Amino acid sequence: MTSPLRILPLFVPAALAGSALFASSPAYAMSDAESRAVAQCRAELVPHFPDGALTSHRVGAIAGNSRRTRVTLYATADRRYTFECAADADGRVVTAALNPPRDSRLAARGE
Repeated sequence: MTSPLRILPLFVPAALAGSALFASSPAYAMSDAESRAVAQCRAELVPHFPDGALTSHRVGAIAGNSRRTRVTLYATADRRYTFECAADADGRVVTAALNPPRDSRLAARGE
């Protein structure tokens, strides 16, 4: 009979690999309405910055109901920005706000 202590070293790497795969899997699957809202809000965010100024952005929160989806995006350019956006059931942007606001003259010149 094989001792459990001899088999244990074989299970540890497999358990670690399995836990790493589980931990890196997405915890939240978006519905079609949410994914449309996120895509439209990203499309609304990007024109606020000159080409190449927006270094990164990520989804901070998604909330809402069947009539409206609220999306919060965090963007990094010359500073950190919060972009709050609401899209209707069809994915059209209803409201959008960038905080802190960017001066459109500076954004157009790339400063």
